[in-house]
Amino acid sequence: MEIRVVIIDDEEEARDVMDRLLHRLGGINIAGKAANVDEGLDLILSEQPDIVFLDIQMPGKDGFELVKKLRDYNLTATIVFTTAHIEYAVNAMKVAAFDYLLKPVVFEVLKETVQRFRCQRSQQLNAKVDVLLDALYKPEKICFNTRTGYIYIAPEDIIYCQADVNYTEIYFGKERKEVVTVNIGKVNELLDLHKFYRISRSHLINTKYLAKADRRSKSCELLKNEEKFTIPAPSKQIRLMEAYLSSGKN
Repeated sequence: MEIRVVIIDDEEEARDVMDRLLHRLGGINIAGKAANVDEGLDLILSEQPDIVFLDIQMPGKDGFELVKKLRDYNLTATIVFTTAHIEYAVNAMKVAAFDYLLKPVVFEVLKETVQRFRCQRSQQLNAKVDVLLDALYKPEKICFNTRTGYIYIAPEDIIYCQADVNYTEIYFGKERKEVVTVNIGKVNELLDLHKFYRISRSHLINTKYLAKADRRSKSCELLKNEEKFTIPAPSKQIRLMEAYLSSGKN
């Protein structure tokens, strides 16, 4: 039976590569391609595809935001994530029993994915979406390497992170911090799905504890259990954070 698919990826080359690979398989009807979440949602609603090949990391809204939107429409479709960033995506997808493809996509792996879909075609999207979202936003612990081993940290316990050259100091209180052996950019990636904001090149803050932001003094105040922390912040970043918080993306 022919399978109708939609490809959603912000990179034209990636869309074209997936198009060529799917045509090699045979029995595939490519109903359309989209470059962002909004176009992709319209395409899915109009074409009702069997499979959506969905990139995770796209400018503006990411692939996970599209998954959340689909839950409202009671659609029968299977999401196959495509990503080059295994570290923040794969665990959530495994828990949710979604299929995923790592970029660059390998034809044989794609073939196995489509064959598996043919065998499980009757599965519904909504149950998978609920499990996926639970996995994504449940505050489970993240493993960080340290100088002497590793440590598991619950993101919600972190107040802020401070760059220390190629290391990062993670603060949980006035008297407690841990030093992890990754730079603050990598820490930011690992905490991307949680309520954190890169307020400067050197600081990443948990907006859950944000009490005050002052453009005049160029600082933010964080408050946790009556402990106050003052973090330097450029005026521009304070304005950008305000827009970020107002958008509801946190």
